[in-house]
Amino acid sequence: MTDLLLRQFAQLRCRRGVLPEAVCRYVAGIGSREGASTSLQKARFVVFDTETTGFDVQNDRVISIGAVALEGSAITIADSFEVLVRQHGVGEKESVSVHGLLKKDIASGVSEREAVSSFLDYIGNSVLIAQHASFDIAMLNRLLWEMFRIRLFNGVVDTASLAKRLEKGPYHNLAHQAGEYRLDQLCQRYGIRLHDRHTSAGDAYLTAQLLQRLLAKGQKAGITTVGSLLMQ
Repeated sequence: MTDLLLRQFAQLRCRRGVLPEAVCRYVAGIGSREGASTSLQKARFVVFDTETTGFDVQNDRVISIGAVALEGSAITIADSFEVLVRQHGVGEKESVSVHGLLKKDIASGVSEREAVSSFLDYIGNSVLIAQHASFDIAMLNRLLWEMFRIRLFNGVVDTASLAKRLEKGPYHNLAHQAGEYRLDQLCQRYGIRLHDRHTSAGDAYLTAQLLQRLLAKGQKAGITTVGSLLMQ
């Protein structure tokens, strides 16, 4: 089903009172999302990251979401988001050695339904940014589909792909060295100090700093509007 049809179906269910208010606000607002001609200096970006119980999109679960917004090229720390999500079995898999979250850490977390509803309220119609975005988007889309039969309708930019595009030009889709576009390597290359790595909020902030550098580099290459940024 296309995004347009899916949105229309969601709007119909909103009118019937089937979907929660947060979802209906999101669906109603997404129609006014940033247009292709909008200047990057006037756009709102939400840089986000998820931590999960593993890397299987079909079977693993989201345990935290962290995000921070940029207005144009300025990071707005006051406009940030972080939520822990209750899950069973956290701390029993290898992923805990990466994100450090144990059962006791998320005992006070919220339900998946509350977490994704709050996230929709936070992002609104902003352009979404993430490092290796396809995984994070897929994890959230699975939750949204399971609960509400919708998916994220925002424009999405993957910082790894954007860095390749800016560094390699028309050949950015060709092979590159293993690890060359991991977040650690990109931060090192662009002079960003690694801090609070492998937490959703920490990785979101690092990625936001990376986005600042990439937007500045992209401006010199003629990427000045939302439409030109979203081009892959």
